[in-house]
Amino acid sequence: MASPQQKHGERFLIRPIQSSDIPIVGHIAATEYFNSELNSFLCPHRHKHPDHVTRRFIQMIQGRSLDPRNIGFVATDVLDPSKPVAYAQFIRLGNDQAAVQLLANQSSIWLTLKGWWFKIHTSMVNFLWPDRSVDPATMSTFMKSVHHDTRLYWGSPEMENMNRWHTQSLVVSSSYQRLGIGRRLMDEVLRRAQDEGVIVDLEASEDGEKLYRSLGFQMRGPFSMVLPRVGLMLGGFMMWTPK
Repeated sequence: MASPQQKHGERFLIRPIQSSDIPIVGHIAATEYFNSELNSFLCPHRHKHPDHVTRRFIQMIQGRSLDPRNIGFVATDVLDPSKPVAYAQFIRLGNDQAAVQLLANQSSIWLTLKGWWFKIHTSMVNFLWPDRSVDPATMSTFMKSVHHDTRLYWGSPEMENMNRWHTQSLVVSSSYQRLGIGRRLMDEVLRRAQDEGVIVDLEASEDGEKLYRSLGFQMRGPFSMVLPRVGLMLGGFMMWTPK
């Protein structure tokens, strides 16, 4: 497991995500996305059921963390290292030597059992207490656009099985934005990708696109999703290539 990364004199510490961090970073994600254009479209009842929004993000982060191909990091203030202020999750795709080694290092019977239990428990919770914040029709429309875009950008034979890192999520709490935290979290995966000679891809929001371009990402194409209030979603699919 990676050791904490901190440059001398810096205010923030980057360390691997821990299970105790997940409720905190899930709340950060829910807060930051709560009134975004996409979340407003998908979750028209979020103000009546804000706890359901938070639960969805916590479940998403927890599920990703149980995948042996996944790595995750949090940023904390050095004065309070137990409380994350930002997080990022990445997944290693492909079957090259580096991917195989990561699987060997992170796979275990215990992780597999935790993954099974998580799926069973989550299915039961969501069946008994469904997410009342979302609109099923708009969620279905969104998922169709996701599948369409995935096929468009990654569905070709040469791209589908490509060795690559995929950025699943990067969220920084509002109070800590524009302090270089997002860049430092992305450095965790870019450093690995450079060593392994593989690309990094992601889906960028309009605001996130500015950060990713400064890190060397290039736009592959826009989202196909059209939102009622703003039209075509800004941002899109971006890719970074090692030097």
